[in-house]
Amino acid sequence: MDRRKNIVVPVMLVVFVIVQSLFLSVAQTTPTPSGYIDLQSTEIRGISAEDIEGYRTGAGLGYALPAELNGYPGPRHVLDLADDLNLSETQYGEIQALYEAMLPDAIKLGESILNEEAALEVSFRDGTITEDYLGAQLTTIEGLRADLRYVHLSTHLATINILTTHQVRQYNQLRGYDDTQPHDMEGHQ
Repeated sequence: MDRRKNIVVPVMLVVFVIVQSLFLSVAQTTPTPSGYIDLQSTEIRGISAEDIEGYRTGAGLGYALPAELNGYPGPRHVLDLADDLNLSETQYGEIQALYEAMLPDAIKLGESILNEEAALEVSFRDGTITEDYLGAQLTTIEGLRADLRYVHLSTHLATINILTTHQVRQYNQLRGYDDTQPHDMEGHQ
């Protein structure tokens, strides 16, 4: 009986090692699909359909997150929450005017970004890309992105000046953020 135990354990160990080796070799030879497959079929390869739509409609696309997450409300969301924030007619009108002034600039910049991204993508696709073109195109695209980010962030800066401290706190609560207030909110309206 002891002899069988002595043989069974090493045999089980050998079987285990062989099975593990088979699994590892299958895992190493099976290609893992890229997480970017869906981006191959978008209008501009490398940019999601949602982002393309966002650029075309002037959506924030996360460009103003440093403001939003630090207690500087965005005009679109403030307008959406107008009743909950008890905006006065004057406040609503001022924020609506800010939003309407920002939107055409954001759309124009978004379209420019898409045009430049499309040109970059086509140059890769047709094989005409050069290092010089790549550098120039990236400089152009990132400059446009910086301009778009400025448009969104500066509108958040202007929005906070129209709201009371209480409304900013309420906004942050409604959006699910903590009680973080901008450092200059002391003594605000």
